[in-house]
Amino acid sequence: MSEIRDLLNEEIKSQIKDLASLEMGSKEKSSAVDDLANLYRLSIEETKLELDAEEKSERRRIDENESQDRLINWKHDDAFRNAQLDEQVKARYFNLGIAAAELILPLAFYAVWMKRGFKFEETGAFTSTTFRNLFNQFKPKKK
Repeated sequence: MSEIRDLLNEEIKSQIKDLASLEMGSKEKSSAVDDLANLYRLSIEETKLELDAEEKSERRRIDENESQDRLINWKHDDAFRNAQLDEQVKARYFNLGIAAAELILPLAFYAVWMKRGFKFEETGAFTSTTFRNLFNQFKPKKK
């Protein structure tokens, strides 16, 4: 591209030099002026094309950088989501363990006290007030 631009500039310089030697008002001079104007328009178009090409190249580079940034952000977001999911799974297991303990520990406590109470009350009569009160807590009641 720069070779064409250089050749075009050289031709414009040459035409300007030749223009000075031509006679004012002659057909040759007006033809040379028209040719010079056409060459200058071509030079302007060449400059526009180069600027458009540079702009497109810059736009492409920016788009590639943005797509790389989006990819990096996506990977970061994906890693964050995975970490968040792992934390949620851990929290669920912890809550499940707490719920199981809330059920099993009272049952185990009642089982131990019931066994001790039955051992103490082998006679068949609930004579101790502690076991009697505890046994009343175990019996299903209508509220």
